[in-house]
Amino acid sequence: MARGFKLRAPALAAALALATAGAGAQSIGVLQGTAHRSPFAGTSVSNIAGIVTATDVNGFWFQDGGDGNLLTSDAIYVFRGSGGTKPLVGQAVLVAGQIQEFRPGGVATNLTTTQINATSAFGGTFTVQSSSNALPAAVSIGAGFLSPSAIAPAVGNVETARGYVLQPSLYSMDFYESLEGMRVALPTAVSSGPTNGFGELALVPTAALSLPGVLQSPRGGVVIGPGQFNGTRLLIDDRIRATPQVHSGAMLNNTVGVLDYSFGNFKLLVTEAPTVLSNSLVPEVATIPPGHFGMASYNVLNLGGNAPPERFAAIAGQLAVNVGSPHLIALQEIQDSNGATNNGVVAADLTLNSLATALNVATGRNYAWVTLNPVNNADGGEPGGNIRQAFMYDTSRVSFAGVVGGALDAITALTSPSGQIVLSLGAGRIDPANPAFTNSRKPLVTEFTVDGQQIIVINNHFNSKGGDQPLYGPTQPPVRGTEAQRLAQAQAVAAFVEGLLAINPNANIVVTGDLNDFQFASSLEPLAAAGLFNLTDTLPANERYTYAFEGNLQALDHMWVSANLMNAGPVYDIVHANAEFLGQVSDHDPLLMTLGLVPASVPEPATWLLMALGVTGLMARTRRR
Repeated sequence: MARGFKLRAPALAAALALATAGAGAQSIGVLQGTAHRSPFAGTSVSNIAGIVTATDVNGFWFQDGGDGNLLTSDAIYVFRGSGGTKPLVGQAVLVAGQIQEFRPGGVATNLTTTQINATSAFGGTFTVQSSSNALPAAVSIGAGFLSPSAIAPAVGNVETARGYVLQPSLYSMDFYESLEGMRVALPTAVSSGPTNGFGELALVPTAALSLPGVLQSPRGGVVIGPGQFNGTRLLIDDRIRATPQVHSGAMLNNTVGVLDYSFGNFKLLVTEAPTVLSNSLVPEVATIPPGHFGMASYNVLNLGGNAPPERFAAIAGQLAVNVGSPHLIALQEIQDSNGATNNGVVAADLTLNSLATALNVATGRNYAWVTLNPVNNADGGEPGGNIRQAFMYDTSRVSFAGVVGGALDAITALTSPSGQIVLSLGAGRIDPANPAFTNSRKPLVTEFTVDGQQIIVINNHFNSKGGDQPLYGPTQPPVRGTEAQRLAQAQAVAAFVEGLLAINPNANIVVTGDLNDFQFASSLEPLAAAGLFNLTDTLPANERYTYAFEGNLQALDHMWVSANLMNAGPVYDIVHANAEFLGQVSDHDPLLMTLGLVPASVPEPATWLLMALGVTGLMARTRRR
C-alpha cells in the first residue's frame, strides 16, 4: 500500500533548488497538511516553489519534489481567475497568495480542496524561474499501490473531527486526499459504466479486481454489495482534455492526469490521452422459450408523447429483441402526452398508443395498455411530465377487464365466498393519500388473467435517492435522507400484500419496478417480511445490477414474487442492454421473469384456513381462477 518517498529527478531537483534559493519557503506538503483541510487556511504565503504540471481556465497546478511524508500531497492548485495570466506547463515558478479551502459549487455536501488564491485581491503573484523542466513523475496506482476499498471512517465530519489524521492505507477518501493535485497515472484499468454526458468515466485499476470483496461483473465493471462501494474506483474527467468515449468493460492503458475533486467525487483530470485497448461490450439478448410466459419490468426514462418516433422504435426494439417479446410489461417513467411541457395535461394516451404501435410493429403482436392518470404535478419527477407507471400486455395471452380507478381512489381487496381475492378496481392505487407517497409515484395495482389464472401485479417507482449525501462527502457515514420515504413506501406496499395473502396465501403476486434501492437495503425489508421473494437474489452476486452510478454497478430495479410463483420455478434475468452503454435507450436495464407454468394455478384456501383467518364472503361476485 505504501506510496514510498517521492524522489526528485535530477532535473526537477535542480529546477526547484534554483526556484527556492534564499526563499526560506515551506514545501507544498507542509501547506497541504495531514488532514482534509490545510492547517494554514487563511494564511498568506510566498515563495512557494514547484513545477507547473497542468493548467485550466482559472489557474494551474504545480508540484514540488516532496517532503517524504506519505500523508501530505506534494501539489496544489493555484487560482488566478478566468482573466489572470498563467504560466506554462513545465515552468518552475514561485507563488505568493493566500491558502484557502475551496468548496466546489459552494455545496455543503462537497469536500473542500486546498488552493493558493493568487489573485491580486490576495496579493497573489507568480514568478517564472525556468522553463521546459521535466515534470514530476506521476504516482502510479496499480499493483503494490492501490486505494483501499473502504471509503471513509465513521467519524461524523471528516473535516472537523478533532485530531483526525489521514489514514490512506485504510480509507480511499484519505488515499485520494493525500494525492490531491498531484500527477497520477493508472497504468492499466477497466471502465465501470460508460462515459457519461459530463465527460466522466469511472476506471478501476486492473490490479484492484483481485482484491478481497471486489465483485467484478463478468462483463467488466464492479458491482456493489453490502458494505462494498468500491473505493478503488476513480473517475477521469475532461476538464483539461477529452476523455475517451467507451462502454463499460473497456480496457485502458496509461491514463495520466492531475487529481482533483468536484461534485462529490475525486477525479483524475486527464492531461495525457489514454490508450483504449478494447471496447467491445455488446448488449445482452434474452429469449422466452415457446409456450412459456414472460413478464418484464422497464424504466423507460421519461418517455413522453412528444418523443421522436425513433425513441419509441428503440424502446420497442429492445423489448422485442433483447427482452424476447414479453407478454406482460410493467413500465415506469411514462410521461404524459406532451412530455415535460408544463401545461396541465396529465393523460398519457399519445405516449402509450405510440409505444404500443411501435411494439406491435416490432413483435407482430397486439399489445394493449393500462395506466392511471395522476393529479397534475403531484407525483414528482420532471415538472410537467407527470410520470406514472403503466402496463403493456399481449392480448393473445393476457387479459384485463376491470375498472380503472382515479388518482385518489384507493384499491382494496375483499374475498369471494370461495376464498379468492376480489379487488375493488381492476387497476388502482395503494393508499394514495398516505404521506409516504407525497410528491412521489403511487403504486399501481392491476389484476390480469394469464392462461385462465389470476395474477396481481404491483408496479412501483419509489422515491429517488437524489437527495442522499455522496459517498465522498464531509459527513461519514453519509446521511441517506431519502431512505425513510422509501421505507414507508415499502411498508405500505407490504401491508397491501399481507392483506392479499391473508385472503389467499396461494395468490400469484408480483411486486416490481424501480424501487430506487439495493437488494440488501433495509428500506426493502418490509417486502420480504410480507412473504415475498426478491428474484434479484437468485442471480450471482456479481450480476445483480440494473444501473451504473459513478462507476458502481447496482440494482435499483427488482421483481418480488409470492410463494406460489416462487414455487413455479421462475427463471430471472436482468437484461444488460442499457446501463453499461453509450447511446443508451434508457439508463436502466430491463428485467425479465420467465415461467413455464404460466402462471402457477391459484388454489383456493382450505376451509380450515379461512375459518382460522376469520375470512368470510364479503362480495356476491365470485372469481375462480
